[in-house]
Amino acid sequence: MEYVTVAQEGFYGLYHVPVKDHDPKKVVIVVGGSEGNENIPMNVGAMFARCGIAALGICYWNVDGLPKELVRVPVDPFEKAILWLKNKGYEKIIMYGISKGAELVLLCASLMPDICGVVALSPIHCIWGGMYGNKSMASKTFSSASEFTYRGKDFPCMTTHLKYGPAIRNLILHQQFELSYIYEEPLKHFDEDTAIHVENIQGNILFIYAKEDLMWPSKEAVAYMVNRLEKHRFAFRVDVLEYEKASHILVPLNPSKLKMFKIERQYPEDCRRSREDAFHKTIKWISEVK
Repeated sequence: MEYVTVAQEGFYGLYHVPVKDHDPKKVVIVVGGSEGNENIPMNVGAMFARCGIAALGICYWNVDGLPKELVRVPVDPFEKAILWLKNKGYEKIIMYGISKGAELVLLCASLMPDICGVVALSPIHCIWGGMYGNKSMASKTFSSASEFTYRGKDFPCMTTHLKYGPAIRNLILHQQFELSYIYEEPLKHFDEDTAIHVENIQGNILFIYAKEDLMWPSKEAVAYMVNRLEKHRFAFRVDVLEYEKASHILVPLNPSKLKMFKIERQYPEDCRRSREDAFHKTIKWISEVK
């Protein structure tokens, strides 16, 4: 694995090259969620490499040289990463992201025509206000400023407030961690201007989500995006994978925070198989990207 720093190239990346035969023209950009650390870019990137697909894991905040808060985070470094990959000879660049990272890869692909495929796990369909606080969940607060910017400009964004009362009640009464209630009321008054323009993506899209995602409404978000794509007569392939026994965390890892979700404690093997199945189908899907 090779580290790429912001000081060197203008983005923070972890570059994984397969040791076995692979398509030298195809690469996956791997983006993690709102935690903003190296875990998913490093570990899932390495998994892609072991499966014969080159991968560039990218961190977009909370690392050296990048914003320390998830507020007004520039997406421009992804353009630099794309150029860096093209200079290495890659011609087919796919983006893969989970949760906040899924929102981000959909956004990037809608802005950057060199992206020829997107895998969005547990996504949302619009841009939200950013979040202050890069430590524990209890330290976080929402901002009215956009979480992302592009070429110095904010995006229109939905806003909400982080209220812990319902989360604490769910933990006590149901032993269940849930934050989806945060988004329910604002989305009743959805502002179309905040929607990601997924119809501008220049390649295939794979949506993956849990049937009961308790972190935010990814099922409804996917339905909205599929409908939007159909209305715009989207010219590329769109695939959807729904998992009944799965949580918001659909990457092929086994972090301790899985235990926050009741379904992960009730059906650990089923949920593990869902994560593994989603990854195996992602590998096959990427292999079919032309």
